[in-house]
Amino acid sequence: MDHAAAKQRQILDALEDLERLAQQGDLLVGQIMTGRPSCIRPDTPAVELIRLFHARQFRHLLVVDDENLLVGVVSDRDVLRCLGPNKSPDPSVLDGITAGALMSSDLVTVTPGTSLKKAVSLMIDQGISCLPVQVDSTLVGILTNTDLNVLLLALMQTLPWASSAEPVKTALADSCH
Repeated sequence: MDHAAAKQRQILDALEDLERLAQQGDLLVGQIMTGRPSCIRPDTPAVELIRLFHARQFRHLLVVDDENLLVGVVSDRDVLRCLGPNKSPDPSVLDGITAGALMSSDLVTVTPGTSLKKAVSLMIDQGISCLPVQVDSTLVGILTNTDLNVLLLALMQTLPWASSAEPVKTALADSCH
């Protein structure tokens, strides 16, 4: 099963028990996140980051130190910024640029028990496209825009849609206050 199909199955499983979700009041990050995220070390060269982004079709890699503690996040856009205007940058130049130099280290993290509503609000407010998920200092997952898009698609396919836009307008108005 490919990554997208596995993610969709995970989200559909989370949505199946609607009665429990109604009592819980919200989906939780742990139900939607991607577990066991791919991690790299700060000394990983940019040329290797490019290979990883292409091979795994990820947009984010989490950077951990020698004790597996989270120290940063590198996005595909971070790497793209270092490439410059050339379509084929010199690999020897990229070998001199490391994940540690490219990563964002001012991290916003959540726990698996964080409500999805709070996590999405954090992502919007902070202008970020992923949230590392930790339990204490142990990295357990990552929540990305892709996870949220798969959730949105699952919701659009499973929820009955009213013929009126009023419920959507009301929900949007409520979320803006």
